[in-house]
Amino acid sequence: MPGVASPVTPAPFSGLPSWRALVREFEAGDVPHCRAVSAPAAWHGALLEALAGLYLSGRPDGGPGGEGHPDLLVAGEAGKAPNIEVCRSLIQDLALKPVLAVRRLGVVMAADRLLLPAANSLLKLAEEPPSHACILFLLEGSALLPTLRSRARFTVLAGPMEVPAVPPPRDGAAWLSWVEGAKDAAGIAADLASWAAHAFRSGDVERAARIDRLRVIAEAGKLSVPALCDLLTLALREELPFEHLFGDFR
Repeated sequence: MPGVASPVTPAPFSGLPSWRALVREFEAGDVPHCRAVSAPAAWHGALLEALAGLYLSGRPDGGPGGEGHPDLLVAGEAGKAPNIEVCRSLIQDLALKPVLAVRRLGVVMAADRLLLPAANSLLKLAEEPPSHACILFLLEGSALLPTLRSRARFTVLAGPMEVPAVPPPRDGAAWLSWVEGAKDAAGIAADLASWAAHAFRSGDVERAARIDRLRVIAEAGKLSVPALCDLLTLALREELPFEHLFGDFR
C-alpha cells in the first residue's frame, strides 16, 4: 500500500547470543582496536553494515555508519582477500583523521584468505593502529593467521553453513585408507572442510584454523595429490608446523 514502509528484514545473526553480547560491548563503550569476526560468507554483507554502524555511530542497524560513510574503508570483497598493495593503501588511509565519526574503521574482507605478505603488512596496524582508527577482520571459519589472530579480539557468530562435520582419520589404518582413496585436490579440499567443521563445532577452534589453512592450500591446486596427502599426514597426524612454508598459496 502506498505510504506504508516495508518491514525491515532482521539480519540472520541478530538473534544470536554471540551477536547480542558483541552489541552489549559497544553499548558499554568497550570498543576493541582490532577485532576478528567469523560468520558464514552469506552473512558478510549484512554483517559489514551492522558492524560499521556499531563502530562509527553506535547503531547496529547500519544507520549513518554503513556503506558510503567516509570513515568506512573496506579492503577486499566477499570471498576475495585484498592483496598487499590494497592493504598498504588501507594503512595509509586509516592514518588520516576521521571525517564525520569519532574513529575510522578499516575492514579486511575474506581475512581467512589473506596471503602471507598481505597479512604481514597488517601486523603493525593490528598491533597498534592510530588512536582514531580500528581494524576489523571478517572471515568464514577460523583460519585467520596466528600472527593476526593473536592481535585481535576474536568473535564467532556461527560456523560455516551447509558443511557436514566429519572427524579426520583417527589412526594409522584409517589414514592409509583415506590416502588410498584421495583422487583429486577438490575432493581433498571437501574432506578438509568437513574436518574443519567437526573441529569447529567441537570447540577446538585452533585445530579448525589449521585444517582451514590446509583447505585453502588444497584449493589453490598447486600441489599434486601425493604431495597434499603427505602434507596433511605430517600436519594433522604428526602435528608438524607448516604455516610458514605456504604463505603465498591462495
